[in-house]
Amino acid sequence: MSHAPTTAVILAAGMGTRLQALHNNRPKGLIPLDGVRPVPRSLGLLDAAGIANVVLVTGWQADAYVEVLAREFPSVQRVHNPDFARTGSMHSLYLARPRLPADFLFLESDLLYEPRALTALLEAPRRNAVLLSGPTEQGDEVHAYGENGRLGALTKQRRPGPPPVGEFVGMGRLTAEFYDRMCRHFEDLGTLQAGNYHYDDALTALAAEHPLHLVVVPDLVWCEIDDPSHHARALQHTLPRLKQLPAPQPRRA
Repeated sequence: MSHAPTTAVILAAGMGTRLQALHNNRPKGLIPLDGVRPVPRSLGLLDAAGIANVVLVTGWQADAYVEVLAREFPSVQRVHNPDFARTGSMHSLYLARPRLPADFLFLESDLLYEPRALTALLEAPRRNAVLLSGPTEQGDEVHAYGENGRLGALTKQRRPGPPPVGEFVGMGRLTAEFYDRMCRHFEDLGTLQAGNYHYDDALTALAAEHPLHLVVVPDLVWCEIDDPSHHARALQHTLPRLKQLPAPQPRRA
């Protein structure tokens, strides 16, 4: 598609405090799971999908990423969030602003997913969209509510009334215009509110006035790795399923 992004940003500044017993001072995106590290795996999938420019926002244990990028992915651009311990993911996304002049994909660093996740976003008919799956029951889920194909809210709290449309996968695509609105909204919050503000908070805040569309892949194979139960589920359930899938084929423009 003519508007398919060729840039992606990976948010990798978090401290992974719930995984301290497992990560051995490694950031979440570099924790090996049966030989697979989430961020290097994502970089390979992005390359196969035709994403030529990748920005990685680092924070805690940034040197570990510096070493991996220099050795394995030298073309990846790095932006550092020095305030990782007291800021949320929206601050990390905000710091990447000089590197994101056009449409881009965004994704979190602790994800394992099948190539269809990227394909669904790149081929989405709308340029501002978030990716949803069916229910995973993995715990700590972010539910997406909305109607008529548009996002209403992203929240970890189940709401009375109509069920969620799906489960937020932690990735999406945005235009430069929508991203600029997110950044201006973030600036308007002030220091106290902005301290622990996350990008999904900003998406929810803007969605009422600025359409953010829902791309739903009900049977998507994926997981996040944010705590020990996620880590165990990835090893026992998600990785075996991902390894059964065919290798991604290079995407034609």
